[in-house]
Amino acid sequence: MSKIYGLTGGIAAGKTTVLKIFKELGCRIFDADKVARQVVEPGTPGLKQVVKQFSKHILLPNGSLDRKKLGRIVFSDKRQLKILNNIMGPLLRSTIVQIIDDAKKDSSSTINIFEIQLLFEGSYQEYFDATIAVYVEPEIQLERLMKRNDLNKQAALDKINSQMPMTEKKQLADYVLDNSHDIASLKNEISQLLKQL
Repeated sequence: MSKIYGLTGGIAAGKTTVLKIFKELGCRIFDADKVARQVVEPGTPGLKQVVKQFSKHILLPNGSLDRKKLGRIVFSDKRQLKILNNIMGPLLRSTIVQIIDDAKKDSSSTINIFEIQLLFEGSYQEYFDATIAVYVEPEIQLERLMKRNDLNKQAALDKINSQMPMTEKKQLADYVLDNSHDIASLKNEISQLLKQL
């Protein structure tokens, strides 16, 4: 049976970079964001439910979901966000759990890494062999987020503070990767971790 590990971390902690390095080192990778897009592709029951709730105005001319338009609706109204989460939550969970089960049934010795931003918030840790948190020093996180998303300090802090604190994720995780330094030390840290896994 294959092993599968849940990967999480705060915003701008470098999860994408970490996932890329795992892939370069021979791991099979999965991304919950991609799953979230797949469950609302044209023709899916997920998209039908979202359209039923929010109307056809949230569709692009080609019939796919206009994520920006839906985002403007739900991020300006907590009630609408809750409704969307109630639709998406069960769809995401069943799809993610199915992917994890399929990966575990694989008889190869491949190590699987599944990146889920809300791993602990969604109580997904129970499905994995272990969890890995990507950690970065708070001031580096702030600097990276401001630069990456072209945000002022307050907007970046609001985004960071709307999530579970990184220190909490660090305490909950079985393994921690510190991404506060350069890419070479991160690659070295991941290589060392793979030997343990």
